Amino acid sequence: MTRKFLLTITALLCVTTSRASAVAGDKPFSVLHISDVHISPHLAKEPQPGEVRGQDTFDWLYGEVDKPQEIPGWPSAAPKPDFAIVTGDITEYGVIDDTWDIVKRTFDRLPFPWHALPGNHDNTWVALYDVMRRRHGGENHSIDHKGVHFVFLCSASPQEPVPSIDATTRAWLQADLAKVDARTPIIVAMHHPLEIDEFANPVEQVTLVDMLRDHNVQLMLFGHGHSLRRHDEQGIPGVQGGSTFGGNSGYGVITIGDGRIRYAYHFLKKKLSDDPEAQPGGWKTVYDEPLAWRPRLFDLQSPEKNATVTGSTLHVRATPTNDASGKTARVTYAIDDGSETGEREVQLNDAFDIDVPLDGLQAGAHLLTVHLRIGEGKDAAHDLRTRIFHTADPRLDVVWRRNLPAAMKAGPLIAGDLLILPRTDGILQAVNRKTGENIWQLKSDGEILATPAISGDTIVFGSGDGGVYGADLRGAIRWKYTVGIPVYSQPVIADGVVYIGDNGGNMHAISVADGTHKWSFARADFSIECQPAVWGDMLVFGAWDGFLYALDRNTGELRWKQPGPKASLGKGVRYYAPADCGPIVAGDRLVVCDRGYHLGTYAPDGKMLTNDALDVSAVTASADHLAYFARHRDDRVRKSDTNGTTLWETQVPAGRFPVPPTLHGDTLYVCANTGLLSALNAQTGEKLWSYRTTPGFYVMGSVAVADDGICYVAGMDGSLTAIRPRTQQRG
Repeated sequence: MTRKFLLTITALLCVTTSRASAVAGDKPFSVLHISDVHISPHLAKEPQPGEVRGQDTFDWLYGEVDKPQEIPGWPSAAPKPDFAIVTGDITEYGVIDDTWDIVKRTFDRLPFPWHALPGNHDNTWVALYDVMRRRHGGENHSIDHKGVHFVFLCSASPQEPVPSIDATTRAWLQADLAKVDARTPIIVAMHHPLEIDEFANPVEQVTLVDMLRDHNVQLMLFGHGHSLRRHDEQGIPGVQGGSTFGGNSGYGVITIGDGRIRYAYHFLKKKLSDDPEAQPGGWKTVYDEPLAWRPRLFDLQSPEKNATVTGSTLHVRATPTNDASGKTARVTYAIDDGSETGEREVQLNDAFDIDVPLDGLQAGAHLLTVHLRIGEGKDAAHDLRTRIFHTADPRLDVVWRRNLPAAMKAGPLIAGDLLILPRTDGILQAVNRKTGENIWQLKSDGEILATPAISGDTIVFGSGDGGVYGADLRGAIRWKYTVGIPVYSQPVIADGVVYIGDNGGNMHAISVADGTHKWSFARADFSIECQPAVWGDMLVFGAWDGFLYALDRNTGELRWKQPGPKASLGKGVRYYAPADCGPIVAGDRLVVCDRGYHLGTYAPDGKMLTNDALDVSAVTASADHLAYFARHRDDRVRKSDTNGTTLWETQVPAGRFPVPPTLHGDTLYVCANTGLLSALNAQTGEKLWSYRTTPGFYVMGSVAVADDGICYVAGMDGSLTAIRPRTQQRG
């Protein structure tokens, strides 16, 4: 959806239709808001750390928040906060080794409890999920306090720096809000403001707002921006807090009671003399409004959810609620990014109909957004509804489509007639790959973030609960090897041995037959996430410390250690590590890409042969390992020989995710960041067909392709799509 369209909806929705004090009891209470602390990592081998970043802010606020808050312009002092909300980026690089102990020591000095949620810095390198599980029961949690429901929502993607509101989080939120009375005031805390451009597609924002609009959300709290700012998140007010270091160091205070909700920020050092809204003592009030009730105004009757629409027109039917019946309204609609929009006036006596043109839409999943406005100016009433629908391509056969209540960051695994699905809610699920029918589920106690490996009839996968599992094709656990640290690495199996890394930087060799320990390498200085490569008698992998490691795969002894391509330039080593897309072997060299989007090649002795800034996000080898295919973040796919000579290059949506293209026979499959699947002729690069598997939700895992030509795409929205060309022979 275009930024212009989003801002138009935001401006229209920000006004409420009626005011109501829904808090149980009018006695005010306060909550502290802290964000963006960025405590640096502390490795176990290092000496005791000194002061944390922003220590001067913490030393100051420990005393300030242990008393009522005298905020200029408020009718009375805000009570001493009852608890604190920490909206993410608690750490700089996640929770390696002793890092969380330092976080805990810092926050436990507060004179009241504190609740936290992950930010992108917390989840990218050594994800915070296991800490959130121990502390709050999971990455999402909620509490009820003095008549208000507080929701702590994770917007940080697992092991990726981009924000997303994935299917696991949405399913949790839907179940949580279903238990809350409709008029209970709700405050939602999350790291990322919804209106930022880092959300790749408006489907993330508007569908979440659609969920929240049916509930009494009074305010959203954000971090991420390190600066104080008021937001209107498409009709729901929000406040972005500052940080505990830098020019906006300080803390926020939210007070609820007497029929109002207020937010003021207390700066440590910032000069406010030039700010007309500033108050004495370093205070600034950014929100002061009555508690609001926003009634639902209409429902969408058609299209049905996930309907497949034929023809060139989408028929939309909506029904007004009692709060809107008999009134005149303006209705605005948009498809996908808002490039196709329309507006009309309707009389809300009964259901109203709109025909939306679909000419030129790419086949696949799309998003319809309908906004209704009654009245003008500040007294206008507004509502927003969304619906996902699908369009068809006569050349393609959607064999089946499903939506699961959990995200899948990794691609599926084909195991005969089974499709094995690694879910971020800790479930490994098997479905019939030809029908999508459930066969079995296996529950681990942590998220599964990598595609499993299979050897014979044994499926191997790692879990955030610190275990590596071996399961049979009936879903029974054969063995479990306990690492004790979350295992997010994708395993590789060779000669009866499983090789898999962990979040502590260790690499393990385990017998695939019975899970017995062969050896462990200790260690890289940061987590190991990628799938290792078997290269003769060596095992080669990258880690988030910026280095490539080559081990003797029989003993685990280190053969060599070299910096990754971009890391070899000496800056931003962890940011640019060769750690998320596993290396591949092509000819007599190792081909490596990294988070700096450099492509490098290495000799067997570890010598770097080439290092080019080619915008490469992922690579996969040709069938004969004499060439490789590269996915570029500037939307192209390229085939090269082992000397780096381009054999062909095709402009096709690809993107920055470290997701290798999938080669099957003479076809190469690449799925773009936001779900557009493209099939290319692997010999020539000719584009064969494409299909939108999601309406813009992220796809972070590789495509799986079976011998009968059915290809499978799993999305962060919980969608599963099984598709093939109609000319393909049926199995």
